[in-house]
Amino acid sequence: MTAVNRPPSRRPRNRKALILAAAIDCFQRSGYQATEMKDIAAAVGITAAALYHHFRSKQELLGAALLDSSDHLWRTVAAAEAEGLESLLRLLTSFSLDHRSYSIVWYREIRHLSSEHRDEVRQRQQRISGTLGKALQSSRPDLGPTETALISWAVMAALGSPSYHRIELPRPRFEELLLGLGRAMTQVRLSPTDAPAPRTGPRLRPVSRREALLTAAVTLFTERGYQAVSMEDVGAAVGVSRLSVYNYFPSKADLLSAVLHRVSEEKWATLNRSLAQSETEEEALRRIVRSYAESTVLDRGSGAMLLVSELAHIPSADRDALLRLQVDYVAEWVALFLGCRPTLSQSEAGILVNAVLVMLSVLPRLPLLSQRDDLAGPLAELALTILDVPAPS
Repeated sequence: MTAVNRPPSRRPRNRKALILAAAIDCFQRSGYQATEMKDIAAAVGITAAALYHHFRSKQELLGAALLDSSDHLWRTVAAAEAEGLESLLRLLTSFSLDHRSYSIVWYREIRHLSSEHRDEVRQRQQRISGTLGKALQSSRPDLGPTETALISWAVMAALGSPSYHRIELPRPRFEELLLGLGRAMTQVRLSPTDAPAPRTGPRLRPVSRREALLTAAVTLFTERGYQAVSMEDVGAAVGVSRLSVYNYFPSKADLLSAVLHRVSEEKWATLNRSLAQSETEEEALRRIVRSYAESTVLDRGSGAMLLVSELAHIPSADRDALLRLQVDYVAEWVALFLGCRPTLSQSEAGILVNAVLVMLSVLPRLPLLSQRDDLAGPLAELALTILDVPAPS
């Protein structure tokens, strides 16, 4: 039998670009901490050893992926800067739907970067927001710099919201919805607020040891990620030993589970209170939007971040229960919204509700805005603008 000579396989010229794209997809699907280099290598069709030829560590690969994706958006925005606000809104809308993995990875995984890469990614994001802000001020000379920055970041967060859910619509209608909310947000006239009050010191914490541990765990898990936090770290934040923490929580997974259930329960308690105080869907929606904005500003979006990023680390039965609670929670918002906007489909309402929830959750975590205590009112106004629900007269 004659042997068949096969030509040697050639390394694709865009191997690095393929690796970066696969990394973003893997990080979006499983999270940075649960993704291994071999997972990314398999997605590209190479060995882990070959992947390490390009990137020395997973953190280095994350940094390269976030820098490359944010550079991609920055180059696209910069090329359209001279075309004005409408063109930028259209561009951001298309980019969001073309790259649905990007936004959630930027939001969720930036904390795992080296300080150098984290600063570089934030600088690129600030350039993008600044470019949008310049176009906004050209269109709205009545806006001051504080309002301009807030609206620009809010628009970017809302337009990036498809990264956080799997709702599908025909592309033209999806673009129409996103472009419409972007236009509405850039036209909003925010009510005047007091001058931003910087947060100047530590806040009070509970006397109860168990509650103090939960509060400390929220902060540590949010800032570092579950796997990078030890029980000793949590105890040290409260001034107790690691063994003392185990008196309240048998394991770190039990502590995380208690934290996530607490976050979920607080959301449901606020929603139920808003329903009990309201006579119409519109009134209830206004109350829920306002209370959600107040909550995320108070905790700097930590609760929402944990529900997005850390569910994979708890037992599957517990995880499934919390996911069901989240789905049901969003469904309550959608039902109220459809009561106000009955001409929308379930999917259309879900897209707009998710845009609100993402915007309200993301903005309090931005370094530029995180030290402001006056954000809840403007954020609620922007959210109601997305939902096209008028503020009370």
